[in-house]
Amino acid sequence: MRSLKSGILAGMAALALAAAPAFSAPGDPVAVIKKKDAELQRMLRDKEASKKTDRLKVLINGIFDFEELGKRALGPATWKTMTPDQQKRFVKAFREMVENASVKKLEVYQSDSSTYEAPEVTDGKANVTAHVWSKGTESVVTYKLLAKDTTWKAWDLVIDDLSTARNYGEQFRKILQTSNIDGLIAKLEKKGNGSAGIKPADNLKSKSEKAPAANTGTVKKAPSTTPAAASTPAAVPASH
Repeated sequence: MRSLKSGILAGMAALALAAAPAFSAPGDPVAVIKKKDAELQRMLRDKEASKKTDRLKVLINGIFDFEELGKRALGPATWKTMTPDQQKRFVKAFREMVENASVKKLEVYQSDSSTYEAPEVTDGKANVTAHVWSKGTESVVTYKLLAKDTTWKAWDLVIDDLSTARNYGEQFRKILQTSNIDGLIAKLEKKGNGSAGIKPADNLKSKSEKAPAANTGTVKKAPSTTPAAASTPAAVPASH
């Protein structure tokens, strides 16, 4: 009888494991980014684009999970000390600050072409690296993504080795040395409203602001062939 019960339990366990859905990534992360970027480039070529502020905000920053980006920039220890209301206010103010900053530098997001490396995908996480060209200058952009709901969302953007999450994290920690969470949120809210406060991250500088490459005797040039759908990273601006 005991062995019969054991056999039944083992069979039930096997059925349960078979029925449990394995993790299913929400499609190709490169395709998600390419689609966003193609939409953004089409809009930037529109002479009336600067008047479509809300749409531009969505296209430029729609790939980001602002809660995850903010949480990681603050650090899990600091995030856990915040009340749900503080967390909600922080994410809202952070999003508004970044979105408002992004539409003030539209030239930053224009590019001539881009190519993508094969993505690195593991258990709901993905890294996508893009090589973005503008006027003969190359930027290497890595999106760090998490599977969220039915798509991929970015929690960090690394542009030419400069991390957006790390950049904001350094600013947040500096402010928290002399202030508290409510003081930090207030600064974000002021910046979102156009007042002085946090410096928007800006590793994605205006092309004219980029420092010249180191003198190695060679100059990077744009590829001779341009992809049909030229694109640039849909990204938060990141700091000088």
